[in-house]
Amino acid sequence: MQPSTPTTRIIEVDEDVYDVLARTAATRDTDINGALKYLIEAPAVPAAPTSDNDEE
Repeated sequence: MQPSTPTTRIIEVDEDVYDVLARTAATRDTDINGALKYLIEAPAVPAAPTSDNDEE
């Protein structure tokens, strides 16, 4: 099996998305690609807090 050749992909995003990526890159001391990698690898956060039956 031959190794795959890396390809370049261009993805267009809204200006607001680019702003978030740029701020994330700045706080992580990296570039946009580093920010994307960080955000892709970050664990999922639940949208709603989980409730514990023991909290009563």
